[in-house]
Amino acid sequence: MKKLLLVLGILLLLAFAFIVYIAWPWILLFTGIQLGPTPPKPEITYGEFPFRLEYEINGERKVIQDTLICEFDGFDANEAYGKFRKWKERLASGKQNVLLLNTDGAPGLVFGNKTVEQVIYYDPGPAWYYMGDNERGGGYEHTYPNASFSEQYQDGSGAKGIIQADELLKNYNIKLISWVSTPPIVNNFPKTK
Repeated sequence: MKKLLLVLGILLLLAFAFIVYIAWPWILLFTGIQLGPTPPKPEITYGEFPFRLEYEINGERKVIQDTLICEFDGFDANEAYGKFRKWKERLASGKQNVLLLNTDGAPGLVFGNKTVEQVIYYDPGPAWYYMGDNERGGGYEHTYPNASFSEQYQDGSGAKGIIQADELLKNYNIKLISWVSTPPIVNNFPKTK
């Protein structure tokens, strides 16, 4: 009986230590964020932003024209920003991104012992930028004349990042010539309606 009580006591002590030192700070953080104020809803919740990208690949000039569609998507919260407005974006063409090059279906690149499927694309920018929601600060600057890449390895891992213009030309024979987009709107976020 004493052994059983000792084991139960140790288990209760471990459970208490877990709650106090590991779970409790996260519970407090979560509760604080949820009790914090919800930011005001935007006055303008939908926008369409036409753009035009001209580029050259292997000496051939190409033009991509599309429209970035941005929509308010409610609110979310995390430990970095507290509660914030969510936005979603999509291209009117239905394409996933402004694609410049895709090695999918090709033999692919090999780094070490990993075969890579790589996508080179231009990122038109986040919806919050176009919808005039700079609440999180920092603003946004287009990457032009640089591009973005996404790599997917056979083992399921992957990477994303920016490719500088000189590397884009040297390694992929791609040169971005011009980027023209509709400027962001001026939005209002009234406290009450």
